[in-house]
Amino acid sequence: MTIRLPCSKCLVSRDFEIVSREEEMEIHGRTVRFLAHFSRCTTCGNEYETAGQLDGNLESAREVYAQLYESPKPEALVALRSKYGASQKAFGMILGFGELTMNSYEQGSTPDATNRLLLKLADKPHLYRAMYEINKTRIGAIQRRRIETSKGYVETERWSGLDALSSELTSVQMEKIETCAAMHNLSIPRQIAAYVGMASFKDYSSLLAGAVWGEGVTTRLNGKSTAHIGTMQAAV
Repeated sequence: MTIRLPCSKCLVSRDFEIVSREEEMEIHGRTVRFLAHFSRCTTCGNEYETAGQLDGNLESAREVYAQLYESPKPEALVALRSKYGASQKAFGMILGFGELTMNSYEQGSTPDATNRLLLKLADKPHLYRAMYEINKTRIGAIQRRRIETSKGYVETERWSGLDALSSELTSVQMEKIETCAAMHNLSIPRQIAAYVGMASFKDYSSLLAGAVWGEGVTTRLNGKSTAHIGTMQAAV
């Protein structure tokens, strides 16, 4: 296949052929070898990279680097899947892979760029929970029960993201958070983190931790309603 391009040596347009060869590039202090593509003048032999070839060659080098140094190890994938109590087939289907894909990865095959990203996301409890909710109907009831009683899945319930948090807030509380975030030029998560870090929040936590509860007082701690006796007396 040839394409017509201007040749810097011939100074006229010539036919160029696409040639490929292995090249080396250093990325983050490591040398990687990858297949690069160039255009060569069929008249004088002048070679150069078109803009598209330059972008493609850089992407090829980065992909080789990622496969060598950023891909999850088979033992890490087994541990990740086991944490959620999922079979290879079920885990693959939850992440949107083919049925046998996880097996091949756990045997040493290298995930492509898209699947590497999905595997990294699955290591985040709230993101795995989102993927599970989307794809859980693709797996059987027995496997769903195993997953939903696993330690990893229970952890996802504690880290279910801002959607779950917002459902626990009143409209007045949400409005206050949004207003404060805008005033301080912060994102909603950063504003919430700022509230948690405030001295008043810490002081209240210490007070609550040292409280003694008396008759007739009902409070809600750690998400559970508990009846107590008497009046609350703060330890000082």
